[in-house]
Amino acid sequence: LMHTTHVVRGQEWLPSVPKHVELFETFGFKQPKYIHNSLLLKQDGNVRRKISKRKDPEALMGYYIEHGYPKEAIIESLMTILNSNYEEWRDNNPESSYLEFEFDPKKVGTSGALYDLEKLDNISKNLISRMSAEEVYDNLVHYTSIYDTEFNRIVTENPDYTKRILNIERVQDKPRKDFANFSDVRNSIWYMYDELFVNPEYEWMKITDTNEIKNIINTYIDEFYSENDDKEEWFNKIKLMCDKLGYASNMKDYKQNPDAFKGNVADISTVLRVALTSKSQTPDLYEIMNILEKDRIIKRFKDIS
Repeated sequence: LMHTTHVVRGQEWLPSVPKHVELFETFGFKQPKYIHNSLLLKQDGNVRRKISKRKDPEALMGYYIEHGYPKEAIIESLMTILNSNYEEWRDNNPESSYLEFEFDPKKVGTSGALYDLEKLDNISKNLISRMSAEEVYDNLVHYTSIYDTEFNRIVTENPDYTKRILNIERVQDKPRKDFANFSDVRNSIWYMYDELFVNPEYEWMKITDTNEIKNIINTYIDEFYSENDDKEEWFNKIKLMCDKLGYASNMKDYKQNPDAFKGNVADISTVLRVALTSKSQTPDLYEIMNILEKDRIIKRFKDIS
């Protein structure tokens, strides 16, 4: 009665087709065309099962909105399971719109497609890494205005400062891929803001001797720190400090004879990194220090030493 011409539904409806054909024939109605899609599956432990609207949050669009995924990432992730040749096409056409892809019904999978959130994260990280700092900032402000008003206030009070943070290791051949969505940003850069850098848990690694940590920090402040150094000068001073304190400034020397040194240049850098950020792994330390600037750097070092 509604003049439906095509019925598109999941493959679980296949057993009902004969019944529906009989009904249409009995009433003398024109048969619609039936199209049955393979199911969207998820890995649940050792089992692959159909994604459930009732118990799987990733089945709801609200899940992606609340986590701050760019809509383009969602579309890309769905396109990769729509046609088996999409990923090859995307590799060959990295700058093209997905709308330029020629969809082929014959290349739709028949055995069920696995929807993988980890794959979505990878797609989204690639997409966000190609955005400018300005674009990331605008998206972050929009997202946090709804879902994290405290962080929204912090990042909008000093937009230039936040954009400098977001621009760390972004303008280069292989930009960093820290954010899978805009809810990740706060967890990745919180230590850059004094309001959030309160009683942090420090991730000290190889060097756990408190006196040695203080000695490294005080030596750096008193003898080697300068806010005017370029990156090469800064790193050369780190190596000079290694030589002074008994650490290997050359990794090759350390690998050949580790017992001859207290540690190596990476250990020294880690102490400085953790003292400033509380984290043992961060983006480029020199760029972080340039953004934090002298007063904040000295305060954080002295809080440790």
